[in-house]
This record gives sequence, structure tokens and C-alpha cells, in this order.
Amino acid sequence: MSQAAASKQQLQDAFALFNQVSQQLTGSYTALQQQVSGLNRELAAARAERQQLLDEIRGLQQEASRRRRLSSMGEMTARLAHQVRTPLSTALLYASQLKQSELPAQQRACFVDRLLVGLRHLDHMVNDMLVFARGGQGGEEQIELKGLLDQVRQTLLPRLESARADWRVIGGEPAALLQAEPQMLASVLGNLVSNALDACGPGAQLTWTIDQQADVWVLTLQDNGPGIPPELQDRIFEPFFTTRSNGTGLGLAVVRAVIDAHQGDIELDADCQGGARFVIRLPRLQASQQLPSERLKNQQKAAIASSRCV
Repeated sequence: MSQAAASKQQLQDAFALFNQVSQQLTGSYTALQQQVSGLNRELAAARAERQQLLDEIRGLQQEASRRRRLSSMGEMTARLAHQVRTPLSTALLYASQLKQSELPAQQRACFVDRLLVGLRHLDHMVNDMLVFARGGQGGEEQIELKGLLDQVRQTLLPRLESARADWRVIGGEPAALLQAEPQMLASVLGNLVSNALDACGPGAQLTWTIDQQADVWVLTLQDNGPGIPPELQDRIFEPFFTTRSNGTGLGLAVVRAVIDAHQGDIELDADCQGGARFVIRLPRLQASQQLPSERLKNQQKAAIASSRCV
């Protein structure tokens, strides 16, 4: 065989080998594409199954939470029935006395005052029961923590002055903004203050601290009372647990329910010495953010201003 023929044969062999390898690569690529398509279908099915499982888990959690609240409501009804009976009987007694036409004005006024005290106590218990049963409620109003604490202080000012309490707020600058239902949140913060005043007595020192931590505001309340015994610390947020003879045991349970509804959490600092310290974490709201309700208000104001200019 001549050299030209040998070269031609080598070239043909090379092309044949190239074609063979190309066919093998094409086959491998086609098989790989099929495998990728199969894996994508399996992944999509796995994601759909995972989402279905997550939905089922959320549903089960909601159902479990509802059942717990219903169970607690049954227990609450039994416990409150006894506690409601005493102030209700007292209120009925004073109300019946008011029917006497010869009752002196001073005694009548005394009976009215005692009647109102009993009715307010009943109203407070019913309100706690309803808030706990609903699991709390969040809000869409933009509020500032320092302003909220000032609202709590103004509400409790007579009691703070009577107890000669020292009220301090540390931090909160720049403005600590959050999204909340202000009246409900102020109510439960006031509940914490009332508990602290009961524990501390005259000369109470109440120190609020506002810190920024990642995407949350950390609000702490420290008092100078005797603190909470270690054996009780794990139970203070349980519904109906109380160490008071006239307590419903719903106070701190309601506090936790409302904080939870605001996508936050509350805990007792077990390492605190010389008093009790409650730590509340609430989601931050950036100053530049505008809530839907705020945008609607601004749009309404703009529309009114525009109509006035026409």
C-alpha cells in the first residue's frame, strides 16, 4: 500500500472513530437529559409533597392550638364560675340595698363605690378570658415603644405615685417603631407593671430597657422585688396558675398570648439577681416602611386636600 493510500485509510479510520465517539456522546447526552428530566419531575413531586406535608402540619398545629384553647376554656369556665360567684353575689347584695328609700346618701355612695369595684373586677376577668380564648390579636398601627411606655405610665400614674415607684426608660433612640395594636399591647405591659408593683411594694424600682437586636426590639422590665422562686419559674405563663388567693391565673397567660399575636415572644430571665426581669422581643418596623393603613390614610388626606383646592 502506497503512503497516500495509508494516509487516506488513517483519515477514514479517524473519521469513523470520531463518528463513533460522537454517536456515543450524543447517546450519553440524550440519556443524561432524560435522567435530568426524570430528576426534575421527582424533585417537583418531592416539593409538592413537602408543601402538602407543611400545609398538613400547619393545619394540625392550628387544630391542636384550637383544641388546647377549647380545653382550657372548659377548665377556665369551671374555675371562673367559683371566682365570679363571690363578686357577683356582693354586687347583687349592694344593688339590693340601693333600693331602700331611707338609705342615707353617704351610705348609698359607699354601696355604689363597692358595687362598681365588684363590677370592674368581673369585667376584668371576662376581658382576660376573651383575650386568652382568642389567642390575642395583632394590629396594623405603627407605634413607637417609648410613646407606648409613656401611655402605660400615664394610665398607672396614681398607683405609681402611691407606691413611690421609680420609673425609668433606657434606650429607644432612634425611634423604636413596630406594628401593633397599641391598646392591647399597652394593657399587657401594664399587667406586667401591676405584677411588679404587687411584688415590690412601696419604693418599687421599675427599669425599662429598649435594645435593638437584629430584626427585633428587645424590651426588658426589671424590678427590685423578691423575684420569682426557681420552682415556679417554669409555670408562671401557664393558664390558671396563680399564687394569689383571688387571682384568675390568666394575667401572664394573656400577656404571652398578646405578645405571640404580635409575632414576638416573652420570657423570664432566670439568671436575674435581685428582682425579676421579663424580656420581650417584638419585630422591628423600619422608619422608612409605611403600613397599608398608613398609605390609605395618606391617600385619603391627599384626596381631601385636592378636593379643597378645586
